[in-house]
Amino acid sequence: MNDPAAPKNPKGWPLVAISLLILLLAGFLVLKWRKKEEVPVLVKEAPKSVEISKPSDPVKPPPEKPIAETPATPPKAGDADFDQKVKDLKKALEAKNWDDAAAALDAARKLRADAAELQGASELIAEGRKKEEAERLEIARKAELQRKQDRAWAVEKERVEKDEQGKDLWDAALKSLAKFKVEYPGIERDETYKSFLRKVSEFQADADKFFKKELDAAQKHFTEGRFAQAFSTAESALTVYPERKSLVREFQDRVRVVQAEKSMVRIPGTSCWIGSEQKEDEKPLRQVKLPPFLLDKYEVTTEDYAAFVVATDHVPPPYWLGNKPPKGFERHPVVMVTWDDAAAYAKWAGKRLPTAEEWEVAARGPDKREYPWGAVFLEKEDRFPCNCLEFWQVNKQKSPGTTPVQDFENGESAFGVYGMGGNVWEWTATAAPAKGTKPPPEFRILKGGSFMTPQKATRCANVYAEDPRLPHPDVGFRCARDVK
Repeated sequence: MNDPAAPKNPKGWPLVAISLLILLLAGFLVLKWRKKEEVPVLVKEAPKSVEISKPSDPVKPPPEKPIAETPATPPKAGDADFDQKVKDLKKALEAKNWDDAAAALDAARKLRADAAELQGASELIAEGRKKEEAERLEIARKAELQRKQDRAWAVEKERVEKDEQGKDLWDAALKSLAKFKVEYPGIERDETYKSFLRKVSEFQADADKFFKKELDAAQKHFTEGRFAQAFSTAESALTVYPERKSLVREFQDRVRVVQAEKSMVRIPGTSCWIGSEQKEDEKPLRQVKLPPFLLDKYEVTTEDYAAFVVATDHVPPPYWLGNKPPKGFERHPVVMVTWDDAAAYAKWAGKRLPTAEEWEVAARGPDKREYPWGAVFLEKEDRFPCNCLEFWQVNKQKSPGTTPVQDFENGESAFGVYGMGGNVWEWTATAAPAKGTKPPPEFRILKGGSFMTPQKATRCANVYAEDPRLPHPDVGFRCARDVK
């Protein structure tokens, strides 16, 4: 019988179990090691040997395996083609050949659709095409603008040339060119524009210089009392600078005012006798009261008329040498002028021709005198009051002809007007019935007689109707003006 308190002998199975476990672990490690040697892996660090703990030692966990690089993918078929397409794509992108780039991208995607090298290529191509199209449109816009500018400049240049050559419109030309530059800013880089602008500017400067010179000369004439010359010289300044017309007209208006004060006589609105009972065309003797008016103190002289001819390019009288009257006759009354010539001069001077009634009132006055200077022809036998036939019958040292307008001071009219008897007949604005078989629509009344007529023709009431189309060597005129 066994004693329960006696020590028991251990059985042998624990040792067997431990030994078996150790063998299995060793076998596992050997198999693991062999398997690693069969795989072609590049290992940066050789794995450390695994130490097998003794049975009496606690089991340690195996050490962590070192991190190895991803094994290289073996070359596949088509990689060389893909690389070439990628190169073609990069080359096309750099050259901005968007169609070639798109073709290379499509070809590369067929080989590797998701390759990282292809990411963003579509956006680059789209952006490049968009930018290229914008540049193309901008080039086209600029080209069209250039064509439009060239067409507009051709038209503008032709128009300005016509204005500067035919009309001398310098201010308008410069203003137009400045406006054109605002509309087409690129034109200031055009050599033809710059050259044309310089030319117009030079012409404008020359015209301005001439204009100022002529206006200064006109002012000098005006200051010295040569009113017709002042008028003419100012008018000639407009031939090169017509755009300054307002400035010239302002000057001429001042000339007219002073001229009226100094070279015209104010005829008051006084009751005066005109006409007579001696001749049929002078009837009736009557008293009239006309509104006040101004009348030239002297007949229009050749120098006065010369200013008009130069200023207006009017045809000069046939006895002149070109546009200049015969030397020494500057203060003689102008002759060989038709009624239209006289009316044209009066209009240019800002005046008009007097009516026959106005002329006679100015000559006769309120005292019913027979001649402009008095009741009889000669107050003194040795002093002639006018240049008429009787004067030349006595003064035979010279040939009969006109005399200076200021001569015969004793021949003044009742209101202080000179030369209303003799020297030259004077055209009036009054019409008369025409005579002859082929007359004009009407004749015009002449008054005053001339150096070729006897004394009776110098009577204030004398009336002589003449064809207004005919010039005569003893016919001139003087002008009137309304009182404002």
